[in-house]
Amino acid sequence: MANTRARIPKQSAKVRSLMLHSLGFITGDPSIKVSYPYLFHPGLQVTVNEPGDAKWIYLMLPITRGSLITDIKIAHHRTGIQSRVTLVRLVEQREPVSATVIHDEAIDKAIPSTCVINSTCRVVVNNSTLLKVCMNFANTDDMIEFGSVEICYIPDYMAPHEKKKKDKKVSKEAEEMVATYLFSNHRALNMHLDCSHPSACRPV
Repeated sequence: MANTRARIPKQSAKVRSLMLHSLGFITGDPSIKVSYPYLFHPGLQVTVNEPGDAKWIYLMLPITRGSLITDIKIAHHRTGIQSRVTLVRLVEQREPVSATVIHDEAIDKAIPSTCVINSTCRVVVNNSTLLKVCMNFANTDDMIEFGSVEICYIPDYMAPHEKKKKDKKVSKEAEEMVATYLFSNHRALNMHLDCSHPSACRPV
Protein backbone atom coordinates (compact mmCIF):
# COMPACT_ATOMS: atom_id res chain seq x y z
CA MET A 1 0.00 0.00 0.00
CA ALA A 2 1.29 3.37 -0.94
CA ASN A 3 2.05 5.75 1.87
CA THR A 4 3.19 9.25 0.84
CA ARG A 5 5.72 10.25 3.49
CA ALA A 6 7.42 13.59 3.93
CA ARG A 7 10.06 14.96 6.27
CA ILE A 8 9.13 17.89 8.49
CA PRO A 9 11.50 20.83 7.93
CA LYS A 10 14.00 21.68 10.64
CA GLN A 11 12.53 25.15 10.99
CA SER A 12 9.48 25.28 13.22
CA ALA A 13 6.29 24.69 11.23
CA LYS A 14 2.98 25.68 12.71
CA VAL A 15 0.65 22.71 13.10
CA ARG A 16 -3.03 23.52 12.76
CA SER A 17 -6.07 21.55 13.86
CA LEU A 18 -9.12 20.96 11.71
CA MET A 19 -12.01 20.14 14.05
CA LEU A 20 -14.79 18.11 12.46
CA HIS A 21 -17.87 16.39 13.85
CA SER A 22 -18.64 12.74 13.20
CA LEU A 23 -21.92 13.95 11.73
CA GLY A 24 -20.05 14.07 8.42
CA PHE A 25 -19.49 10.29 8.28
CA ILE A 26 -21.41 8.50 5.54
CA THR A 27 -21.55 4.97 4.13
CA GLY A 28 -22.98 3.09 1.19
CA ASP A 29 -23.05 -0.23 3.06
CA PRO A 30 -26.72 -1.30 3.40
CA SER A 31 -25.87 -3.46 6.44
CA ILE A 32 -24.81 -0.38 8.44
CA LYS A 33 -27.31 1.83 10.26
CA VAL A 34 -26.18 5.38 11.11
CA SER A 35 -28.12 7.22 13.82
CA TYR A 36 -27.50 10.94 13.70
CA PRO A 37 -27.30 13.12 16.85
CA TYR A 38 -30.42 14.23 18.64
CA LEU A 39 -31.57 15.05 22.18
CA PHE A 40 -30.55 11.77 23.85
CA HIS A 41 -27.17 11.23 22.15
CA PRO A 42 -24.95 14.02 20.78
CA GLY A 43 -22.67 11.69 18.84
CA LEU A 44 -23.11 9.62 15.70
CA GLN A 45 -24.10 6.04 16.53
CA VAL A 46 -23.27 3.13 14.25
CA THR A 47 -24.99 -0.25 14.44
CA VAL A 48 -25.39 -3.11 11.95
CA ASN A 49 -28.13 -5.51 10.90
CA GLU A 50 -25.60 -8.27 10.25
CA PRO A 51 -22.20 -8.91 11.92
CA GLY A 52 -18.98 -8.50 9.96
CA ASP A 53 -15.35 -7.39 10.14
CA ALA A 54 -15.34 -4.93 7.23
CA LYS A 55 -17.86 -2.22 8.10
CA TRP A 56 -16.62 1.07 6.62
CA ILE A 57 -17.68 4.68 7.10
CA TYR A 58 -16.25 7.66 5.21
CA LEU A 59 -15.51 11.32 5.93
CA MET A 60 -14.28 13.91 3.43
CA LEU A 61 -11.37 16.04 4.68
CA PRO A 62 -11.48 19.67 3.44
CA ILE A 63 -7.71 20.19 3.46
CA THR A 64 -5.90 22.14 0.76
CA ARG A 65 -3.36 20.62 -1.62
CA GLY A 66 0.22 20.75 -0.38
CA SER A 67 -0.70 20.38 3.31
CA LEU A 68 0.99 17.73 5.44
CA ILE A 69 -1.34 15.64 7.62
CA THR A 70 0.44 14.60 10.82
CA ASP A 71 -2.24 13.16 13.13
CA ILE A 72 -5.79 11.82 13.03
CA LYS A 73 -7.73 11.83 16.31
CA ILE A 74 -11.16 10.21 16.57
CA ALA A 75 -13.19 10.31 19.79
CA HIS A 76 -15.28 7.18 20.18
CA HIS A 77 -17.25 4.97 22.56
CA ARG A 78 -18.26 1.36 22.03
CA THR A 79 -20.44 -1.25 23.66
CA GLY A 80 -19.68 -4.95 23.51
CA ILE A 81 -16.35 -6.64 24.10
CA GLN A 82 -15.61 -7.88 20.58
CA SER A 83 -16.94 -5.03 18.42
CA ARG A 84 -14.36 -2.30 17.80
CA VAL A 85 -12.61 0.03 15.36
CA THR A 86 -9.95 -1.97 13.53
CA LEU A 87 -8.44 0.36 10.90
CA VAL A 88 -7.92 4.06 10.23
CA ARG A 89 -7.16 4.79 6.60
CA LEU A 90 -6.60 7.79 4.33
CA VAL A 91 -7.41 7.51 0.64
CA GLU A 92 -6.82 10.09 -2.08
CA GLN A 93 -8.93 10.17 -5.20
CA ARG A 94 -9.01 12.09 -8.46
CA GLU A 95 -10.53 9.83 -11.10
CA PRO A 96 -13.95 8.38 -10.16
CA VAL A 97 -12.94 4.79 -10.94
CA SER A 98 -9.79 4.56 -8.81
CA ALA A 99 -8.37 5.60 -5.45
CA THR A 100 -5.00 5.27 -3.71
CA VAL A 101 -4.38 4.31 -0.09
CA ILE A 102 -1.91 6.83 1.37
CA HIS A 103 -2.15 5.87 5.05
CA ASP A 104 -3.30 2.67 6.73
CA GLU A 105 -3.00 1.83 10.42
CA ALA A 106 -4.39 -1.08 12.38
CA ILE A 107 -5.85 -0.12 15.77
CA ASP A 108 -4.75 -1.97 18.89
CA LYS A 109 -7.33 -4.34 20.35
CA ALA A 110 -6.43 -3.22 23.87
CA ILE A 111 -7.67 0.38 23.60
CA PRO A 112 -10.34 1.40 26.17
CA SER A 113 -14.00 1.28 25.21
CA THR A 114 -14.16 5.08 25.55
CA CYS A 115 -11.12 6.96 24.26
CA VAL A 116 -9.61 9.07 21.51
CA ILE A 117 -8.04 6.96 18.78
CA ASN A 118 -4.80 8.60 17.63
CA SER A 119 -3.22 7.67 14.30
CA THR A 120 0.06 9.42 13.45
CA CYS A 121 1.03 9.81 9.81
CA ARG A 122 3.10 11.88 7.36
CA VAL A 123 0.90 12.39 4.33
CA VAL A 124 1.08 15.23 1.81
CA VAL A 125 -2.31 16.10 0.31
CA ASN A 126 -2.26 15.99 -3.50
CA ASN A 127 -5.89 15.20 -4.34
CA SER A 128 -9.27 14.91 -2.62
CA THR A 129 -8.74 12.98 0.60
CA LEU A 130 -11.14 10.67 2.43
CA LEU A 131 -10.85 9.40 5.99
CA LYS A 132 -12.05 5.80 6.18
CA VAL A 133 -12.80 4.00 9.44
CA CYS A 134 -13.20 0.23 9.47
CA MET A 135 -15.16 -1.51 12.24
CA ASN A 136 -15.63 -5.09 13.31
CA PHE A 137 -19.09 -5.89 14.68
CA ALA A 138 -19.35 -9.21 16.51
CA ASN A 139 -23.13 -9.00 16.88
CA THR A 140 -26.06 -6.76 16.03
CA ASP A 141 -26.64 -5.62 19.63
CA ASP A 142 -23.35 -3.72 19.78
CA MET A 143 -22.93 -0.03 19.01
CA ILE A 144 -19.99 2.26 18.25
CA GLU A 145 -20.51 5.99 18.79
CA PHE A 146 -18.29 8.74 17.39
CA GLY A 147 -17.78 12.30 18.60
CA SER A 148 -15.21 14.79 17.34
CA VAL A 149 -12.65 14.16 14.60
CA GLU A 150 -9.46 16.23 14.74
CA ILE A 151 -7.03 16.41 11.83
CA CYS A 152 -3.63 17.93 12.65
CA TYR A 153 -1.80 19.30 9.63
CA ILE A 154 0.83 21.76 8.41
CA PRO A 155 -0.60 24.01 5.67
CA ASP A 156 1.43 24.82 2.55
CA TYR A 157 4.04 22.23 3.49
CA MET A 158 4.76 21.64 -0.19
CA ALA A 159 4.79 24.91 -2.14
CA PRO A 160 2.98 24.97 -5.53
CA HIS A 161 6.24 25.44 -7.47
CA GLU A 162 7.73 22.38 -5.72
CA LYS A 163 4.66 20.35 -6.65
CA LYS A 164 4.94 21.45 -10.29
CA LYS A 165 8.68 20.67 -10.30
CA LYS A 166 7.98 17.19 -8.89
CA ASP A 167 5.21 16.54 -11.44
CA LYS A 168 7.48 17.76 -14.25
CA LYS A 169 10.28 15.43 -13.12
CA VAL A 170 7.92 12.44 -13.00
CA SER A 171 6.55 13.35 -16.44
CA LYS A 172 10.08 13.62 -17.88
CA GLU A 173 11.05 10.23 -16.44
CA ALA A 174 7.92 8.69 -17.95
CA GLU A 175 8.73 10.19 -21.36
CA GLU A 176 12.28 8.81 -21.18
CA MET A 177 10.95 5.34 -20.33
CA VAL A 178 8.55 5.43 -23.28
CA ALA A 179 11.32 6.64 -25.62
CA THR A 180 13.62 3.82 -24.47
CA TYR A 181 10.87 1.27 -24.97
CA LEU A 182 10.07 2.51 -28.48
CA PHE A 183 13.76 2.60 -29.44
CA SER A 184 14.27 -0.98 -28.22
CA ASN A 185 11.23 -2.23 -30.14
CA HIS A 186 12.32 -0.36 -33.28
CA ARG A 187 15.80 -1.90 -33.06
CA ALA A 188 14.39 -5.39 -32.58
CA LEU A 189 12.04 -4.90 -35.55
CA ASN A 190 14.91 -3.79 -37.81
CA MET A 191 16.97 -6.83 -36.82
CA HIS A 192 14.01 -9.08 -37.61
CA LEU A 193 13.48 -7.48 -41.04
CA ASP A 194 17.18 -7.73 -41.98
CA CYS A 195 17.36 -11.38 -40.97
CA SER A 196 14.36 -12.22 -43.12
CA HIS A 197 16.83 -11.99 -46.01
CA PRO A 198 19.70 -14.41 -45.19
CA SER A 199 22.02 -12.77 -47.69
CA ALA A 200 21.75 -9.49 -45.85
CA CYS A 201 21.36 -10.72 -42.27
CA ARG A 202 23.14 -8.27 -40.04
CA PRO A 203 22.22 -6.36 -36.86
CA VAL A 204 21.26 -2.71 -37.22
